[in-house]
Order: sequence, then C-alpha cells, then structure tokens
Amino acid sequence: MRSYSKLCIFLSCGLFACSGLTTPDMVYSHLNINQPTLDNFPHCRSYGCTKIDHSSLSTDEIKIIRNIFKTNSSKDIEKQNIKKSIAYFENIIGDKIGTDKDVAGTYLKLGHMQHDCVDESTNTTTYLMLLDQMGLLEFHDVNALTSRPPILSGRLGPHRTAVITEKDTGQKYAVDSWFHDNGVEPEIVSLDIWRWGWHPDNHEN
Repeated sequence: MRSYSKLCIFLSCGLFACSGLTTPDMVYSHLNINQPTLDNFPHCRSYGCTKIDHSSLSTDEIKIIRNIFKTNSSKDIEKQNIKKSIAYFENIIGDKIGTDKDVAGTYLKLGHMQHDCVDESTNTTTYLMLLDQMGLLEFHDVNALTSRPPILSGRLGPHRTAVITEKDTGQKYAVDSWFHDNGVEPEIVSLDIWRWGWHPDNHEN
C-alpha cells in the first residue's frame, strides 16, 4: 500500500512539468478545485491533495496580512513580505484545520495532516492568489505551479513548487514551503537555480 501511495505522489508531483497549464486558474480547474477567494479557499493535505478542506480569513487576519505589506517599497522587500505572509497563512490555517504539526519534507512523518510537495505548492499558490486579490503584490505576478524531475533534482522523486514572476524583469522565482515545518517562512530562489536541484542545505541563492 505504501509503495502505491509513493507512486501516486511521484506521478502527481511531476504532473505540471509538461502539462501546458500556464496559469494558477488553469491548474485549479485541472485539479477540479474551486478558485480561492478570501471567503472560501481550499487547503490541500494528505499527499497529492487527496483531502481538501476549506477555510476563510477573518477581518482581523486580513488586517494582519495587510500590515505585513505596509512597507513594500521594492521587489526585494516584497519577496520578504511574501515569505512572512506565507508563514502567517500556514500558522493560522494550520490551527484551524489541524495541519499545524506538519513537518518538512514528505516522509519524515506520515498522516492525513501532513503535506507533500503537491499539497505545499498548491497551498502556497492559493495564498499567493489571495495576496494578489487583496492588491498586495505590486512587483510580482503569480504563476502556475511547476516541477523538476528527479534526473535534475538529484534527489528521490520529482519536486514541485509555487512560482512568482518579477513584473519588471520577467525573472521567475520558486516559492517553496516544502523544505520547512509548518509556519516557517518558505524559500524564495531563482527558478532557474531551483530547477537544477537547489536545496536549502546547499546554501546557494
């Protein structure tokens, strides 16, 4: 049974590398997931989005997120604000749904409240879409999720990430929350570097 589960994760994690899904909306339609709104957005868990919960943001939570972006004077500062806001999202949604004990990676801890890269990248994309809907992303656009195959990753299995693009340069960046426990700021690194197996342990930005 565990081998079958790993195969499903392998296939789903590599799905978007060559699928032609170029926008977040297309990805959500492909997965048959409702488009996220502040009043009702999906949260994936249990490996490969096999379980989907729904949540929302309170007025106070929205105010806290907006305050994170009060100082947003450059694209570099905005990246830092994105990292802080994603960590905040994970904390508040983790408390509401029960994924607050999610640990880094995929196999260090098992259970329906854990996330693999499919769950993490989808949830991160959801949060990025909500930030965009709130008008907080001045310097970046939100892209479709993308994957790297194991032949490039140099690690077991393919891996998937959320993606943003700088509006002025067109430079794409991976926004990868899979590397850390729930509520820890994600890594934001050039997508070109990420594709070739970048990992925080490499200390290469």
